[in-house]
Amino acid sequence: MKPQQTTKKEAAPSTEMAAPKAAVSDETAVSELAAYEQFAGAGFENQTSDDMSIPFLTILQGLSPQLQDNVALRQGMIFNTVTGDFVEGKEGTSFVPVLTQHVYVEWKPRTAGGGFVGIREITDASVVKAKAESKEYGKYKTMDGNELIETFYVYGLDLGAKGEGCAQAVLAFTSSQIKKYKAWMTKARTIQIVLPDGRRIPAPLFAHKYRLLTVGEKNQKGSWFSWNVIFDAADAAAARILPSNPLFKSALALKKAIEDGKAKAQHESQAPAEGEGAASKEDAPF
Repeated sequence: MKPQQTTKKEAAPSTEMAAPKAAVSDETAVSELAAYEQFAGAGFENQTSDDMSIPFLTILQGLSPQLQDNVALRQGMIFNTVTGDFVEGKEGTSFVPVLTQHVYVEWKPRTAGGGFVGIREITDASVVKAKAESKEYGKYKTMDGNELIETFYVYGLDLGAKGEGCAQAVLAFTSSQIKKYKAWMTKARTIQIVLPDGRRIPAPLFAHKYRLLTVGEKNQKGSWFSWNVIFDAADAAAARILPSNPLFKSALALKKAIEDGKAKAQHESQAPAEGEGAASKEDAPF
């Protein structure tokens, strides 16, 4: 007899699951994040102010070109000129002012194509000459026929509507907005901090968070929206940023970057103030 052939059975598939990889513990994740500290800022060593553009936060007015490009935008909104982000003026955005600058900005007139020309210090010879020869308050021109607009810049950190972000930004106060700037800075300069030994010292500009809102204004020349700056809390004490807060350190870093010339505003993204009530002798903020 032929030997009986046996059929080889295939092994049944295993129903045993592969053991999952151990999940990364919260402690390990925190440790990994802490390891970034030794690389803080690495890779940016060769960059200058040409590599960094600080966007403007501006108020959309009736003649703002962005209103024609985006149907979601409305007058009175706060608009970021670089990112295109916007928030409602009534809701506003949280902001930490860091440094201010008083200059005259030179613009080509619209009849010549318009556009940003440059920044002139208040002691610049062209500014002094234009102011001396001007026959109308606030209307200054260079020998080339360009306009010189008195401007107060406020550099700072934009924390967003909910106060959860931290992005560099700059505000430009011109024309009738200058009154709002001076009221804000007067409020900020009067804040004093009481030290443990009882002494009082003036608070740093970047020691408090503010809420940037917009409000409607009007005069005989028309209507527009302007800034309304309040504490981003019930009072100065509640809006205070302690030196141990990372936000305070970010403010210091931005201040140093601007002073060292490593950061500058993207002036090309700005436009001359439009739709605002022009300053006059009667409503001059001085």
